[in-house]
Amino acid sequence: MMPISTPADRMLSFCQELIRIPSPTGEEGPLADRIVTEMEELGYDEIRRDEAGNVIGTIRATDPACPSIMFTAHMDQVSAGDLSRWDYDPFGGESADGWIHGRGASDTKGAIATQVHLPTTIAGHNLRHGDLHVAQVVVEEVAGLGSRVLLDRLHPDYAFMGEGTGNGLSNGNRGRTLVRMRFPGESVHASVARREQVALYRAAAFLLQLADLPMEQGVMGSSHAVPTRGATNLLDDNVTPQAFELSIDWRSIPGETPNEILERLASIMSDGDEARIPPFDLTTYTGRSYQLEYAQPPYWIDPDHPFVVTAQRALSAHWKRDVPVQPWTFTTDCGIFTERGIPILGFSPCEARFAHTPMDRVSIDLMVEAWEAYPALVKAVSTLPRTSA
Repeated sequence: MMPISTPADRMLSFCQELIRIPSPTGEEGPLADRIVTEMEELGYDEIRRDEAGNVIGTIRATDPACPSIMFTAHMDQVSAGDLSRWDYDPFGGESADGWIHGRGASDTKGAIATQVHLPTTIAGHNLRHGDLHVAQVVVEEVAGLGSRVLLDRLHPDYAFMGEGTGNGLSNGNRGRTLVRMRFPGESVHASVARREQVALYRAAAFLLQLADLPMEQGVMGSSHAVPTRGATNLLDDNVTPQAFELSIDWRSIPGETPNEILERLASIMSDGDEARIPPFDLTTYTGRSYQLEYAQPPYWIDPDHPFVVTAQRALSAHWKRDVPVQPWTFTTDCGIFTERGIPILGFSPCEARFAHTPMDRVSIDLMVEAWEAYPALVKAVSTLPRTSA
C-alpha cells in the first residue's frame, strides 16, 4: 500500500484496495460494500444501492438550475485467466514503475477510484453545479444489466463513462448482438449420408454467403458479423447430427436494430434454418433475477454536439493540449444511455489496450490528471442547458 499524505494519494490507495477485492460478474457485493464505505467517509450527501446492486452517490446541487451530471463505471471484472501469464499478482493491486497493476485496473477500477473521489477534487472550487451523481454499476460485462436498471430510476442531463480512453474522449462504439443459428439435418450413419441430410453442409453454404453479405455503412464505418462458436450434440464421429448450432457476433452501427439484423440473416438462410437472439436469465449479487437478450445498442454522439465541444474545450484549456475525440472499437454501456436520451461521453484514465489482458494496469499519472480535471469538466458542463424534464 502506498503511503497516504494527500487526497490524491488516498484516491490511488483506494484504487489498490479495489483491485484486491475480486468482483466477477454477479459477485460484486464486497466491492460495492467498500465503495459505499468510501463514499460515506468522503461525505456524499446521499448514498444508495438499487435493487440490482448498483451504488449511487450524490453530491447535491449548489444551483438546481444547472444540469445534473453523472460519472459512471462498472464494478464487475473478467476472470484473471492463466495466472502464470501475469508479471504481478492480478489481485495484489501493486504499485510499480508508475502503474497500479491487477485485474480490472483498466476495466474499470482506475476510473472508479477517480470518480468516487470527486468530492475531494471539487472541494474548495466553489463550483456552481446541479446534482452530481457517481454511479458504479454491476453486470456490465454481460449485456449491460446494471446500467439498464440504473436508468430506470435516474435520468441525468449529461454523463461521462469510465471505459478506457487514456484521458481522451470517446464518442461512439458499435453495438453487439449475439445471434444463435440452427441448421437442421438428419441423424444417419455417416457411411450412407446424403448431402441434403448433413446439417454442416447447410451451415457451410450459409457461412459462405455470410462472408460476402454487404454490411451497413454509417458514421462509424461498417457493421461487422463474424461466426464464433459452433456445436452439435453428437457423441460419435460416424453419425451425422440432427442439427448444427452456430453463434454469430454481430457488431452493429448506429441505426441498425436487432430486428434488422435478423432480417439480413434471413435473406441468406434456407428453408428450415433458424436465427434468434436468445434470452437468458441472470441473478445479481442482491438476489434479484432478470431476463435479458444478448443485444447491446450502438452508441454515437456527433463531435459537433455542444456537450462534446464543451467537454473537449474544457479539458484542452485545463491541460493546454489537444484532446482527441474518437470512437471505441469495443462495445460499452453508452448505447443504453443514448437510448434513454442522455448525452454521454467516454472519459477515463484507464486504457483499452490493457483491459482483459494479463498486463492489466492503470497509469498513476493519468489517474491523478483525470481526477484533477473533474472540476474543469463540472464547471464547463454546468453551463449547458438541461436535457431532462
